[in-house]
Amino acid sequence: MMIDNNVPASAGSNKNRQGRLIFFAILFGMTLLVGCAPKIYHVDLRYQPTKQPVPAVTDGRKLSVTVANFIDRRKIDDTLLLGRVIRSGASSIPVLPRYVKAPDAVAEALRKLLTQSGFNVSPERTAWDQTEKTILPGWGTILIGGVIEELDVTCLDNIPIKKYSAKARISLVFADVQKKKVFYRVSSESSSSLEHVVFSEGKLEDQINGVLADALEKILEDPGTARQIRDALKQ
Repeated sequence: MMIDNNVPASAGSNKNRQGRLIFFAILFGMTLLVGCAPKIYHVDLRYQPTKQPVPAVTDGRKLSVTVANFIDRRKIDDTLLLGRVIRSGASSIPVLPRYVKAPDAVAEALRKLLTQSGFNVSPERTAWDQTEKTILPGWGTILIGGVIEELDVTCLDNIPIKKYSAKARISLVFADVQKKKVFYRVSSESSSSLEHVVFSEGKLEDQINGVLADALEKILEDPGTARQIRDALKQ
C-alpha cells in the first residue's frame, strides 16, 4: 500500500486564498480606522494640580488678587491652535481648545491655583496691557498679568508607539495696585514627553495641562516670588 504525502493543489490554493482574504480584511480595517479619524482634536485646557499648592504669602491682611487676561505671544499664525497630531503617511490634524481660547484658559488656571493657595482671588476678568499707567484702584491689592510665550502639545501617531510631547513657557507680571507700580516680572517653563501604545484626546489633554500647571506652580513655589510679594506689601 502506498501513501501519497503530496498536498492536493486545490487545498494549497484554498490556503493561499484564505491568507489573502485575511490580509485584505486587515488592510481594509486599518483603512477604515484612518478614514474615520477626526479632522480636528479638542482638549479641555484647564488647571490640573501636579502637587500640593504653596500657602499664600500674607502679612496678616486678606490679600485681594486680580488676575488680568493673558496676552498670547506664541509665534504661530493661528493662536487658536494648541498643537497637532501627526499620523504616518497622512497630513497633520490640528488640536484646538474644547471650550475657551488659550489666554482665557491660562488666566483661569492661575486663578484656581491662587485660590487653592489661599489668596482671595477676584472673579473680575479685566483687560490690562501690563503698563503701570493703566492700573485701576478697584483691582484689589495685587494685580497679576501674564503672557503665553509657548503652549503646545504634539503626538506622533505611529504604529505601534505613540509619542506625545508638550511644552509651556509662561511669564507673569506682578503689580501693587494702590501704588500703581509693577514690582516683579518672572518667567517659567515646563516640558514633558510620553510614549504609549494607545492614542487618545485624553492623553493629549493630560500632557498639555500637566506642563501648564507645572509652569505656573514653579512660579508660586519659588522663594523669590514669595519674597517679592512680602517686600512689596511692607513698603
